[in-house]
This record gives sequence, structure tokens and C-alpha cells, in this order.
Amino acid sequence: MKSYFGDEYPAAITVDGVKVPLDSERRWTRIYAAKDRKTCHHISRFMDGSAAITFSELAREWPAWTEDDRLDFCGSCSWLHEQADFPEILRYIMVHGGPDDWSAIANSVGTRLPRDEALDLLTRALRSTELGEASNISQGISLTKHPDAERVLRSHLAALWAHPSLWQNADFNNWIAYDTTCCIEHLIAVGASPTDFTEQVRALAAHPCDGNRSSCRRFLARHFPWLNDSTNSTGNA
Repeated sequence: MKSYFGDEYPAAITVDGVKVPLDSERRWTRIYAAKDRKTCHHISRFMDGSAAITFSELAREWPAWTEDDRLDFCGSCSWLHEQADFPEILRYIMVHGGPDDWSAIANSVGTRLPRDEALDLLTRALRSTELGEASNISQGISLTKHPDAERVLRSHLAALWAHPSLWQNADFNNWIAYDTTCCIEHLIAVGASPTDFTEQVRALAAHPCDGNRSSCRRFLARHFPWLNDSTNSTGNA
């Protein structure tokens, strides 16, 4: 850990040559924050072994945990991937957790469980999660590489595209539009042709919200190079 984060770890970490001090510590996570609070890093304590848990301990303790405790764990537990009972931990959370928990572990579910099981669990989670809050779950579905992943994601995209709030402006991000952009990225990742989404990407590139225009460029420009042409926001296929 010191070779990765610097000699002052765990009191501080060094990121891109900048020292960031320890701000707070939870059971599963250490949080490092710059003085201006603009830079913040969450480091799982499972990385260095200063935290540990087994499936049986999780199942016993989970009902008494607060929402913050659960999110703290779910955001950190990917570092348990070499633990033999990690798949059981993921299965338990997908059954007993909620949308925020599912979102935090979706990538692990998509890569660490058998793909039929993973697709089933994540599809159920997708259907039980509010539109605009499912970008991590759609990513987990894409990571399964399941033959049916494209069908599930196309259905999700259709629901997002029909949402009445899709084109509303927002101070930071319109989360329906953000979820839509991510879903297109994840569809392309499972093998869908980028040309299938050209018109939708053109529309998202001209979204009223600056944050959404930015995320559209950031996530999709490698598939649609015209997004980087600031003089042509609508682009050419």
C-alpha cells in the first residue's frame, strides 16, 4: 500500500504527486480529502486487510446495519473478490439490499457471478430501480457479456427515451439523460452498432443541460468523433 499510495499511508495518500490527508475513517473505508474539499478519495480498508468479514458475519450483521453502513460496505467490498465466499456475499446483498446497494455492487455481480445468474439478478434490480438511477446497474449488465444483455439494455433505453423529464434542464445533471447516455455506451460495449444510436446521440449532444452535453462527449466521443467538434454540436454520422 505504501508503494502505491506513498510512505505516509494510512495518514495520507499521494495522488498524482499531491498529498491528500486522511479526513475520516469508517469501518470499511478511509476517506482522504484536500483542504478545499474539492478532491476526495474513498479507499477500501479491504485493500490492506485492516477490515475483514465473512459471508456468515455479513448475514448475521446486515439486518442491524444503517443505510450508511450498508453503502459503506457495498462501495468497498469489491476488494474481497479473491475471498471464496464473495459470490455468496453478492447474492445476499442482491436479495436483501436495495437500489443503492445493488448499484454499488453491480459491476462485481456482472463479473464475479455466473453470467446467467448475474443477468437475472441485475435485470430484476434494473426493473426495481428508478429511471435515472440505474447507470451502474446497466453497466453491470453489459459486463456479464450475456447474449441477452443487449435486449435488456435496449428495453431500458426505450423506457428512458420515453421519459417525460428527459429534456429538462438541470443545475448539474439531468439524471434521466445521464442514464440514457450511459445506457448507449453500455449497449455499444456489448456489441450493438454505434450507428444504431446516431440520432439519439445527436439529440443528447444538444441537451439543454451543460453537464449532460459534457458527459455525452466524455462517454461517447470515441464512438462518435464528431462530438469533439465544438463547431458542430449536432455532428455528422
